[in-house]
Amino acid sequence: MVFLPDDLCAAILSRLPIKVFTSFKLVCKQWNSVVESQIFRNLFISQHQNTQSSSWSLIKGASNRTEFLAHYRCKTWGLQRSLESYISSFISYKFENQRGKYRRGSVVAYSDAGFVLIDVSSYRYSGSTFEKRSLCVANPVSQECIEIDVPKAFENSGIFWPFGIATRTDNGVVISYKIVAYSSNSDVGYLVYSSETGLWSPLPYNFERCECNYTISLNGNLHWLSRNNDELVSMDFNATTMEAGLFRYTAFPDLEKRVKFKRACTTYQGSLMYMNIVSQDNDDGSVDHKLCSWEWQLRSEISTDLTETYFDYFPLRVDSLDATTAYFLSQKHQRFIAFNLRNGACLLSACLLHSGGRILRFLHYPEGSYFYSFVLPQWLYRLPR
Repeated sequence: MVFLPDDLCAAILSRLPIKVFTSFKLVCKQWNSVVESQIFRNLFISQHQNTQSSSWSLIKGASNRTEFLAHYRCKTWGLQRSLESYISSFISYKFENQRGKYRRGSVVAYSDAGFVLIDVSSYRYSGSTFEKRSLCVANPVSQECIEIDVPKAFENSGIFWPFGIATRTDNGVVISYKIVAYSSNSDVGYLVYSSETGLWSPLPYNFERCECNYTISLNGNLHWLSRNNDELVSMDFNATTMEAGLFRYTAFPDLEKRVKFKRACTTYQGSLMYMNIVSQDNDDGSVDHKLCSWEWQLRSEISTDLTETYFDYFPLRVDSLDATTAYFLSQKHQRFIAFNLRNGACLLSACLLHSGGRILRFLHYPEGSYFYSFVLPQWLYRLPR
């Protein structure tokens, strides 16, 4: 391949999964130049845009993570393990297996660019004397990471709570990221770290704290549920000025209707989606139950056995790359189903006590309905320095 022109070399390498061709950068300068080029990136994305496949996981909790559902071995990434196993391996390698001191890392947020935000506490070797606190932005698959010091005033304090990371991308490159943290100190309130300046700065606003420590990072913005569970709070970092408004409040589209489940959002290819079972009274006294999904405009509305009142499954998420497929979980029966939102067909029904095969696995029955959704993008983003 040394004698092949760069465009032909790029055409060959672009057919391989991300996990495979990234290691080829170490072969020679030519291959490194090819893989790092914009032409190769565009070629790879165009070749894989119709594969409808990516690696993703549903994870219960943050610091005490329990991976419930994992999808891997896809054509785009070629991973042989679930994302949670990559996260655990990275934390163990980076923080826990170091001589001379003890470091503990806890994941507190996930980004749509494939990054995780880790809260790191450092102790002396005995594990009893606290030394410092920092944050780490990392790609657990490539193991690329950047460590950031917390503001000096909060190094030895437990009142500093980082809860979200938003990444801004352009043409396949992460330009910048912002980290949002909360302090119980009334004089400080909320802080934002910018990778562009390397500085922490206070927010001039008081806004509603996110529900259940759960934030969604999407297209450079952060989203979370209001305390009343009736609207979505969005932090718009793309606003050109503070006067343009950093926060948006969007009411859920079914506020005037009776719904079966507690409201929660999911993502699909750069969009927010929401689904619930809506009950409507008829003139004859009967009640219709319909499963509805919205992208803040009604996307689908179906009536099936799924919507009957005795149905005890709650929605987990819409498939990351297939908006017609939704996943539901039954706490009572400890079963999991995949459901077609277009025709109401049950695509998959499996007991949580057994493995679902090599591609889709069911791990550890969780309690509660809040899950972190960690989805790898269609390209390996590098951390901006």
